Order: sequence, then structure tokens, then C-alpha cells
Amino acid sequence: MKREAERLQLAKSGYADSQLADPEVPQEPDIEALCAKAARTYDLTRREEDVLRLLVEGRTAPQIAEELVVSPNTVKTHVRNLYRKLGINRRADLACRLES
Repeated sequence: MKREAERLQLAKSGYADSQLADPEVPQEPDIEALCAKAARTYDLTRREEDVLRLLVEGRTAPQIAEELVVSPNTVKTHVRNLYRKLGINRRADLACRLES
């Protein structure tokens, strides 16, 4: 009942129902914020942060190379540096490292 009252109050103040976060439904992580935090924590370069964000979004090395207008080998170098700085060995470990 209290949650419904909060929804009504927020609706009156101009918020759409879709803007209300349901505490029982897991929210999408803020990828930009997670990557920015990792960049500060692990002293990543701006380009390494860009590559990290694209990796987290699920892009492949060739897709990242195309988007950043660099060679796939350059992307591989950035990925290798990222893994070293984050202390991981594979892409699957990225999410765990970012959330810690």
C-alpha cells in the first residue's frame, strides 16, 4: 500500500510510472559509471577505458577496432594491458572485477 502511495505522489509530481524503480527487480548496471570507477581505481588510460566499456557491452575486438578506428592489433594490446592492470586473465572475469 505504501509503495502505491509513493507511485501516486510521484505521478502527481510528473514522473512516469516507468521511471520508478521497483526494488524487487534487478536494475541494469550503469556501465559508464562502472568503467569510470575502474579507470580511476586501476589507473587506466582514456583509450583503455573506452575499450573496457565496449568489452563490457559485449563487443568483439574487430567491432571495437572499427568503432575506435584503430587496428585489431591495437585493440588486442589495450585488452592485454587492461587484463594486466585489472589482474584478470579472461573476459568472463571483467564483470566480477568491475562490481568489486
